Amino acid sequence: MKIGANSSILAGITIGKNAVIGMGSVVLKDVPANEVWGGNPAKFLKRKGKWAIIGLGFISGRHIKAIHEIGDELILTCDNDPSKGAMFLDWREMMKDKRWKEITHIAVCAPNYLHYEICKAMEDKIVLCEKPLALSSEDGRQLNAFTVLQLRHHLDVKWLKFRAPSLDIHSGELIVKVKRDLSYWSGWKGDEKKSGGILFNLGIHYFDLLIYLFGEDYQIIRSVYSPNKAQGAIMFGKTLIEYHLEIMDNDNGQDRKLVFDGLNISLSKQDNLSFEDLHRLVYEDLKRGKGITVKDALPSIELVEKLRS
Repeated sequence: MKIGANSSILAGITIGKNAVIGMGSVVLKDVPANEVWGGNPAKFLKRKGKWAIIGLGFISGRHIKAIHEIGDELILTCDNDPSKGAMFLDWREMMKDKRWKEITHIAVCAPNYLHYEICKAMEDKIVLCEKPLALSSEDGRQLNAFTVLQLRHHLDVKWLKFRAPSLDIHSGELIVKVKRDLSYWSGWKGDEKKSGGILFNLGIHYFDLLIYLFGEDYQIIRSVYSPNKAQGAIMFGKTLIEYHLEIMDNDNGQDRKLVFDGLNISLSKQDNLSFEDLHRLVYEDLKRGKGITVKDALPSIELVEKLRS
């Protein structure tokens, strides 16, 4: 349990395991396990989530950090690579553990091609799945899960979302150039059947962003792609967007930006978008009941399907 400074607890009161009491609270009632209470008199604020995480690759660190930052608890971990030090090598075995019934939330950080199978099996929990939620809209429609599309939380994107209707934007560019080393291509990310290729694995964030800003009324003008590069143009209403996605073997010219009629919005210049540390905001929204749903995620999946056809 955690009890904030200057809190008072009435004699005989029981504070449950892993409960949290806010600073300066006056506790007059028993506080159940895993709940957060605060105020004078103290009242229930929220229930502390208990998480399991599946996949301990690079991106999992952002999820683990966010779980702790929102005051929740990580209980179980799973990864099929023994060197990662997870509690379980198989998520099916993890579900048999006696602690599984305590789990309220699942973070899915497994390879893209496993997202659908894992999310489908965990529908009795609150599931937060890394992007893309699924590699087809058909699979996506069958899920009951939330996903990570953190660019919606970028401060400049929020500003643009608010201002876009008044800016009268007629044309723009989306430029995404990132460095990836040989391990990217030798692993599952380099296998289009497993990752969805450049349009899904790299592009889904940015196509979601365009739909978020300009809506679902669009016409694909052209689309050309190879394993390491995708280029094309999409007309969103009256706004023509030219896009360029590229995976490079060096960091010369690495960038992620939107350019609209001379307005240059930098999304990130770091090696990985996750370094912008937006996952915490994704988790906060999820706990507030405002996570990105299947309905929210489907339009960008459908757009990528059309760009690949």
